[in-house]
Amino acid sequence: MGIRGLSGFIKWKLPNVRKSLKWAEYTGSKWGIDCSCLLFRARGSNLSPITVIASLLYRMRRAGIQAVFIFDGRPPAAKSDVVDQRRVVRQAIQKEMAELKEDLNQVGLTELEKATMETRHAALQKKAPSVSSGDKDELKQFLYACGVQFITAAGEADDVLAYLCRSGYLQGVVSTDMDMLARGVPILIHPETADTSVLTVIHLQEILSGLRLSMSQFVDACMLMGSDYSGKSWKPMDPMLAIEKARAGVDWTAYDDTIREGVALLSGEGVEWEAIVSEKQRVKWDLGTPSCEPENVAAAAEIHGWPTDWATVLSSPHPLEK
Repeated sequence: MGIRGLSGFIKWKLPNVRKSLKWAEYTGSKWGIDCSCLLFRARGSNLSPITVIASLLYRMRRAGIQAVFIFDGRPPAAKSDVVDQRRVVRQAIQKEMAELKEDLNQVGLTELEKATMETRHAALQKKAPSVSSGDKDELKQFLYACGVQFITAAGEADDVLAYLCRSGYLQGVVSTDMDMLARGVPILIHPETADTSVLTVIHLQEILSGLRLSMSQFVDACMLMGSDYSGKSWKPMDPMLAIEKARAGVDWTAYDDTIREGVALLSGEGVEWEAIVSEKQRVKWDLGTPSCEPENVAAAAEIHGWPTDWATVLSSPHPLEK
């Protein structure tokens, strides 16, 4: 779920809250990984999703940070409007990409024409990347071999990640979605590049202090700015105005069910584990972290041509403790 204008506003209003990640400061932490956003960014930049994830996991294990991966399930009904809008845009982009690919196979094209078409195709691919079930299955097999705990949410991964942070199970979340802050995630680890080689850290408390908002006021401000739950008729509010109104207090009972549901999801009000994780996935979760399979990790490293020490580190959940 996106909060319109939030990322740009924070960069402008609070430029110092985004800091370069210092791995040593988070040794012993447990981070949730918003898996889908990393996969789509990798595909959009024509990178190997499994290599991007392996690189991130390698660095986390070197730092003594435990990873828990959460995959997206089905989008909630409350997001039907925005899902439909995105589908229309994606279909149009995919149609143009197919036409460009067909045109590129024509004979007699000049080098300039080819270059122009290829540049346009790459730009479109970045806007509407495609992640296959094969990509996800390969990644899940790899995570299992590495001894990494992962589950698929009943709905959005955001719901599960936020719940696990509120419960104290996770201390931070790796995600490209700034709305994780509105969900109460205390530490957002934000990949600045598609390969996750550059990571910045944002602490929620610094945002609240800098904007002089309580957590509930911050949620209200984010909803006023506009979210995926706002519906087609919602007019996004300027961030500064939204903050002023949030400080004054917002009575959400005057709004429709969709808006109230969005507020409840962000704040975690009434959100229960049984509602956001299916029974099958809960059983899987209760089994805990799987055992490592070094031979399968080594095979993956060889297939993808990873650096020689990756297999060793990825096969050991806690390399710094040995």
